[in-house]
Amino acid sequence: MADVDVTDAPHSALRHRLGFFLLAAVIGALVGLATLLLIELILLVQWLGYGTASEIRFTQIVSMQPAWQVVLVPAVGGLVIGIVVQFLPGKRYHGIADVMEACALNSARMPVRSGVGAALATGVSLGVGAPLGREGPAVHIGASISAYLAERFKLDHKQSLALLGCGAAAAVAVSFNTPLAAVIFALEVVVGYYTLRVFAPIVIATVLAMLVRFYFLGSEPLFPVLPHVIESNGEFLLFALLGVFGALLGKSLLFLIGYLQKLWVYSATPGWLKPALAGLMMGLVATQLPMVMGIGYEGTLLAVNGALPGDLLLYLMLAKMLVVALALSSGFAGGVFAPALFLGSMMGGLLWALLNLTGVPLSEPGVYAIIGMAAVSSALLGAPISTVLIMFELTRDYDITLGVMTAAAFASTVMQIGEHGSFFRWQLAKRQINLSRGRDISLLMTHKVESLISDEYLLSDSDVTVGELSARMGSQRQRVVVFKGDDDVFAGSASLSMIVAYSIEAGMDSPAIEAALGADYSINTMTNIVTAVQNMAEREHEYIPVLDRSDREKPTLLGVVTKSDLLSEHYDVVKRAREDEFGIT
Repeated sequence: MADVDVTDAPHSALRHRLGFFLLAAVIGALVGLATLLLIELILLVQWLGYGTASEIRFTQIVSMQPAWQVVLVPAVGGLVIGIVVQFLPGKRYHGIADVMEACALNSARMPVRSGVGAALATGVSLGVGAPLGREGPAVHIGASISAYLAERFKLDHKQSLALLGCGAAAAVAVSFNTPLAAVIFALEVVVGYYTLRVFAPIVIATVLAMLVRFYFLGSEPLFPVLPHVIESNGEFLLFALLGVFGALLGKSLLFLIGYLQKLWVYSATPGWLKPALAGLMMGLVATQLPMVMGIGYEGTLLAVNGALPGDLLLYLMLAKMLVVALALSSGFAGGVFAPALFLGSMMGGLLWALLNLTGVPLSEPGVYAIIGMAAVSSALLGAPISTVLIMFELTRDYDITLGVMTAAAFASTVMQIGEHGSFFRWQLAKRQINLSRGRDISLLMTHKVESLISDEYLLSDSDVTVGELSARMGSQRQRVVVFKGDDDVFAGSASLSMIVAYSIEAGMDSPAIEAALGADYSINTMTNIVTAVQNMAEREHEYIPVLDRSDREKPTLLGVVTKSDLLSEHYDVVKRAREDEFGIT
């Protein structure tokens, strides 16, 4: 046997790790450039639609256009979106929820075509004024690039998962100039857990992405504001109340989106036409309240600076909810973080305006606007830690961090009450995916029994007696029998213990088929491991038949699945999940 120099193993591992860090850096730079190209695409579409372009001055641009153009541009853009979406996988826009699904259930694999489609759909959507954000599409684009490179380099699941986090973090960092929050967001929302093995490459990717942003866009915060001060400790009760209101506002938005989705279905409107009609309605709202269109920087900044009256804050909050729900329910592409900032600033400013009428000493309205932003963002994103960091990096206003933390904590807690803990989990639930049950259960739900089907059973005619069957099962050492009827149609199944128990009760000459379970005790090839185990546990059996029910009148047997095989597969799936989560190799 050849000697092995074990001292070379650490050096080999180090070289491998350094190579992976280099790939993470490349991902960061590429995603940074891709996000900047997305911004340029949005501005190009703005210029084509309105004759000029600016993300920061979009309200001013819309206000200068004639009413017919304000209505026509989003309607035409919606028509383009409706056509583009027909060529996307699933005929829908893909965003952060899809990245979460890929991380948790799909071995960190994503189709590149959906990322390209998301970029085009987002460029058109936000360019014509859809009241959404670019963070969701940017994250999906970054994740698609990461997944493509992971597949090309044939990386294993753990490395692919880390790269997906790299792409997501780089996209968030460049979109909002928030590197700290981007790293935590990728771990908290996308990857779903924290380990040094994943943390380090994500940091490297984020740093490279930020260097790209600094070179092209500079390092100024997104919402530059003067420092605010919390005047009274008693106001923390009001900040907690803002957190509750933020969660209720988030839940109301989800309800409104779902309600409008049902209306679209009820109206039987073709899928390609929905965005055009929604764009038309959004344009009509924008003729009266242009501030609700686009990403919403101007309105948010005015609210933070306390420059909007109370009645306008209310109108803008309600109108923004309506246009956001119209956009998301109809198929426009975009994220919810920018709308959450807008809605939160209006809600916070409105609460300040109402409390100010009572004469109670209060901090500046900007304090309530920023903390309101944190409340709604924490509720919709389901990421309180990331939200606290985002608020700090967006405003660089550290003095109100305790208020932000209070609102984020209460908002996320109240949001967890009920079915969905965030906008992304609500989206996944619409597709029958529930990650709140835990990553292990979610993974098991994706593993089907098809690969576990066995032929370890005795096939018998239906007219055999208990005595004859017991002897045959004993001689052939089979613990499961399947009965067949005419034309080999499945007639029932039983275990050896069931046959023996029935022989004691009815005698050895009784028909064995009378001890059998019918076709209702069976599964199909698409049944997942969790459901199969639950079916066995309910009947307290060690096996379950797998049937082909394409002909409902004549179900045919494909084989059986045993409890031991299911539990073995269950163990392997959970073991692999733990290895990914804790970096065990």
